[in-house]
Amino acid sequence: MKIVILAQHFPPETTPTGRRAQDLAESLARRGHEVTVITGQPNHPAALHRFFCQNAAPTKRSSEGYLVLRVPVFRSSDARAWKRLLTYATFMLAAAWRGIRQARPDTIVAVSPLPAGLAALAVHWWHRVPLIFDLQDIWPDSARAVGVMRDGLALRALRQVERLLYPCCAQVVVISEGFRRYLCGLGVPRERISLIPNGVQSVMFYGAPPQRRIRRARPLHDDFVVGYVGNHGLAQGLETALDAARCLEREPVRFLLIGEGVEKRRLEQHAREAGLKNVRFLRGVRRTRVPGLLKACDALLVILRDDPLFRITIPSKVYEYMAAGKPVLCSVEGECADLVAEARCGLAILPGDGQALAAAIRQLTSDPAAARAMGESGANWVRAHCDRSSVMEAYHRVLREALHNPPRNVVGREQVGSEVSRRPAIASVYERRFRRSQSAQETRVAPWR
Repeated sequence: MKIVILAQHFPPETTPTGRRAQDLAESLARRGHEVTVITGQPNHPAALHRFFCQNAAPTKRSSEGYLVLRVPVFRSSDARAWKRLLTYATFMLAAAWRGIRQARPDTIVAVSPLPAGLAALAVHWWHRVPLIFDLQDIWPDSARAVGVMRDGLALRALRQVERLLYPCCAQVVVISEGFRRYLCGLGVPRERISLIPNGVQSVMFYGAPPQRRIRRARPLHDDFVVGYVGNHGLAQGLETALDAARCLEREPVRFLLIGEGVEKRRLEQHAREAGLKNVRFLRGVRRTRVPGLLKACDALLVILRDDPLFRITIPSKVYEYMAAGKPVLCSVEGECADLVAEARCGLAILPGDGQALAAAIRQLTSDPAAARAMGESGANWVRAHCDRSSVMEAYHRVLREALHNPPRNVVGREQVGSEVSRRPAIASVYERRFRRSQSAQETRVAPWR
């Protein structure tokens, strides 16, 4: 089977969407499929200053056998909306053109954000093959949630485009029940929605040797270390961690914040001005170093701002934290907190409450045995439910079903016409989908709005 994957981010970028695309490409290539990944030059703001993201080859054949094609993208570390939109637009156009020029695949897979889906939609219309969209991030509402975009004409227009994409997909893969409810609220049939969580190589994380030199060099010594590894962006609200650090200044607790992002400089300045000696910032690291860093910490923090959108998401890092066998401090409401409670792998705290986070850390430091039990419980839960091999097996079943039994009103291989009739058919599909998306918007309301 020939499969084209469109993903705006891809390793060496360390974004969750890039890891999802890589996991899928590796898994499919190992099964003998011919896989081509169309992605951009590293363009996430958190990746632009990382040395290992500087010179990604425009064309590369991986050791697993899949082909990576990189298209030119406007890149900027500026978080202003118009520059981010320019990055999305240039990727969308370049990826769509590259996809159309590829030999006709059997299936197309697009991984969030929305511009990758729109690029894939153009390729889908051109080649007339099933499209699967992997919804990792509800866009453009995620941009609204962090203040990059405000309610207005542009946001309404992007929501209309979002509603055009989903009905054209043979399947939409989601990472949480909340995302499934959201799509059902937009009129997407439930049978076209597949829940496949982000997977993790549990052996790689649980069995990694701790990077103890980090504790010696910082110096962290025998202090209780709360680690955070990931984006220092607008969505995270890492000021809460600094507030907790202020509450714990006189206690043997240290915070280790590892990563890059548009908010990092401001956070570092905030910590300096507050005189916080118990907070250390480290540069972003290669993916291969992450398991050892997690193992060197005593507890791990997953954090997002308080917004209705974030209550229905589950950050991919929570699975990695659990796989590392460390207790999770969950400063995210909703489904992520429910997961931590179900797995009994940590403590949930209200977002934005630094004092509550400090109290949760004190609870872990006062009962080391309970903290270790939480870590082991999380590792066991991940091995049973979210190991990458089982997650990718579920994904492969979705791909087979989309190829061999596409929904009747979605473009698939059996509907291929002649070259002469292709463009009128594409136009009629576009008009039909657009009318349906307008009707769904008028009659249904997303459950979290």
